[in-house]
Amino acid sequence: MDWLAVLVPDHGAAGDRYRPLVAELAAAGAVVDELPGPLVPDFEAAVDRLASVVDEHAGSPVVLVGHAVGGMIVVRYAQRYPGGATALVLSAPVLGPWPMLDLLSGTTADLLAGTTSTDLPAGLDRAGLAAIEDCLTTIDFDHPLGDELPALWVHGADDPRVPVADTRAGLDRVRGLGFEELIVPGGGHELLDEPAVRAEVVGFATRVVRPDGVRQT
Repeated sequence: MDWLAVLVPDHGAAGDRYRPLVAELAAAGAVVDELPGPLVPDFEAAVDRLASVVDEHAGSPVVLVGHAVGGMIVVRYAQRYPGGATALVLSAPVLGPWPMLDLLSGTTADLLAGTTSTDLPAGLDRAGLAAIEDCLTTIDFDHPLGDELPALWVHGADDPRVPVADTRAGLDRVRGLGFEELIVPGGGHELLDEPAVRAEVVGFATRVVRPDGVRQT
């Protein structure tokens, strides 16, 4: 096997959401796996499941690709398992003071009345929001990821669900010198739907796992 890419999707994402990215990663030599759901309500358990997926491919370079809530899980994995991943790709990760958590200050009826299908991932309720809040607090007060871990952060400048400024505040608490960022002007939330962004992701991943440009066999 050449290298492993593990996709950690947003909570409630459709199973075929990332099919084009899977195909492009596979064409670049990756064996692609995906973290099974559901992701909530216990995100530490989700990190445990991610660790099990990675352990199944021990000895191979591993790139973790997390989108939105999945990006949060990837960061928490990297804190708990230093050296477990070769590199991270964080697509619009939920980090920092995510505005949706403000809904927890109201009633359940307020939460349901104040959101639309574009506000929250499918099936994410009050318990899920509370679990996200707990995980974000844990990330903020745990250790930074260090300078030796390559990571690519991609985010739409106009993301309505996960504002880029809030994610930057969260990332600034954990990022090391190995972090790169791609902020897409005018970009929305589902950047992995964009061919140009997928090309950046695949290019970053292959550069990290094969710095000499030679594909392993």
